[in-house]
Amino acid sequence: MHRLRVLSALLLIPPFLLLVQFGSPFHFSLLVALAILLCAWEFAWLCPVGADLWVATLTVAGSLLWQTAMLGLLPATAVPPLVVGVALAGSLARGGELRTGVLQAAWVALGMLYLGGLLGCGSLLRGERDGRQLVYFLAFTTWAGDIGAYYVGSRWGRRPLLPRVSPKKTVEGAMGGIAATALVAGLGSGWLWPRLPIGTAVWVGVILAIVGMVGDLSESAVKRAAGVKDSGSIIPGHGGVLDRLDSLIFAVPVLYGLTWMGWV
Repeated sequence: MHRLRVLSALLLIPPFLLLVQFGSPFHFSLLVALAILLCAWEFAWLCPVGADLWVATLTVAGSLLWQTAMLGLLPATAVPPLVVGVALAGSLARGGELRTGVLQAAWVALGMLYLGGLLGCGSLLRGERDGRQLVYFLAFTTWAGDIGAYYVGSRWGRRPLLPRVSPKKTVEGAMGGIAATALVAGLGSGWLWPRLPIGTAVWVGVILAIVGMVGDLSESAVKRAAGVKDSGSIIPGHGGVLDRLDSLIFAVPVLYGLTWMGWV
């Protein structure tokens, strides 16, 4: 399993870095759209009251429409009521129970905001001044946090962090992830992300590490409610795309928000 994790990372990371370095913000937005599509598809099938092709299709469509609205290409106020209304009407038209239809429509709305709304901020981040640096910062610090938490937790983890949500995560692993993120954030300052002075890079890195753990635990809670171990199986050794990007889902909008407010 560990070898598969490493091999998958080695195959996926170089194309991502090449696209960030040589692609335009538009190309990056297409990559974000692909990530949203795959994550939304996996998320839809985790619906606690059950899902079908109709729910999955609407979750994907709504998430992509929300990303499009964030880019200013659609009226943002029209997307949520349209998608939720179609989801509810479709469920009832097929003769389903009212309770199930309402809960499925709510799940579609949650997926749309969770993935299209949060992960969609990646497109806005890349469009910022020095957006390439910001994407590098986000990617490398998130990877450092995941790696640090995994190895420190595997070697020295003793105290469970939130056993009811994710039994394998430990306090020691969380501390290792934060330390690794701060270290990489500081080392990259002046080189990969010269926009960020070392002090700023470190404190922002720590915030992203904590937020990333919240994202990871949130997805774990969703999977536990659905009674599954992984959201999918498309990435060998990692599970689904949602499993791989769960830390980024919360970290992306936080970094964009800090940038928008002028703190980064």
